[in-house]
Amino acid sequence: MNFIKQIKNYFNFLKVQKKNKKKTIFFYSEGANYRNYLIEILLKLDPSKFKIIYFTSDENDKPQFDDIDTFFIGKGLIRIIFFTFLKCDLMIMTVTDLDNFEIKKSSNCKNYLYIFHSLMSVFKGYNKNAFDNYDIIFTNGEYQKIELQIMENFYNLKKKMICNIGYTYVEYLQKIIKKDKSDNKILFAPSWVSQKNDLIEKYGKKIISELLKINDVILRPHPQSLLKSKKEINSILEDFKENPKLIFNNKIDKIEALDMSSILVTDNGGMAMEYYILYKRPVICINYIDKIHNKDFKILGLETLEDKFKKEFTKIVNIENIELIKEISEQYVQKFKFDQKKLDTFLKTNGVIVNKASENASKKISEILVG
Repeated sequence: MNFIKQIKNYFNFLKVQKKNKKKTIFFYSEGANYRNYLIEILLKLDPSKFKIIYFTSDENDKPQFDDIDTFFIGKGLIRIIFFTFLKCDLMIMTVTDLDNFEIKKSSNCKNYLYIFHSLMSVFKGYNKNAFDNYDIIFTNGEYQKIELQIMENFYNLKKKMICNIGYTYVEYLQKIIKKDKSDNKILFAPSWVSQKNDLIEKYGKKIISELLKINDVILRPHPQSLLKSKKEINSILEDFKENPKLIFNNKIDKIEALDMSSILVTDNGGMAMEYYILYKRPVICINYIDKIHNKDFKILGLETLEDKFKKEFTKIVNIENIELIKEISEQYVQKFKFDQKKLDTFLKTNGVIVNKASENASKKISEILVG
């Protein structure tokens, strides 16, 4: 039934495209959680000037937009056909490694534009060629722009149009978060890495056991972990199924779990920065293994933004000391004081934009398409 729906949607899209006479802007989302990185830009664009269409691989991703068509294309054959014969002026996505794996570029699409879905630096936690097949990249901060340019020169990669427009996801979250709804729960949100035995796989049960000694725990895995570490996550849920203090949060497009928490426990992803910026609450980072998807990143001689942030704004706990996390966290929370001035300086120094990012993006898109 899903396949039939995808075929029907694809032919409906072809009919819509055939009638269109405007410049075309397409948005593609891998799922509902990725939509939130695109939505603010999409809503800022003028549908009277452009034909805007939203495509999704998630059947449950059903946004309702005025004057914007939405099509479900799945993740299989229809998606391959769609991208192979794609014809548009601009395709906007959050998909890394375009043209390196299943999702291929079409010669009939004039420009592919990448939107970052994290504040992380680009040279360590992503593959070396993750962005090389895009024509345009919108960065969240000047640091990402500089890093991309350094990589282009060092690795002799294709030159791209790189524009620092800001982090639209923070802009989106600022509208919907509820800072006053904390239930003093602990949010455990480990990041995802490609290698085996990452934090949730190797130490997930142990960490949760220790955190439950403090308070209720919300387990919120990374979307990729829900696939890669499915076996280990199911084992955790089975072991703690009789314990009502463990709450499993797999609805990554929803943020109630963040609202309910009073502290974040994570490791090496970009969530620590987002949580601290938005909620102004304490963050503990467990030091286990680095998120490394570019194995020769050290040659560049750069320090990632996430590592700088961890040192300045979080409490770092080595995995060897995980049994002391109750004592460490209680002392840390007692002494914790959010420092807005220090945060503002950090963001400004690294050129991170968290306000009016979608406005910056829509203006730049109009310039690119209209001139």
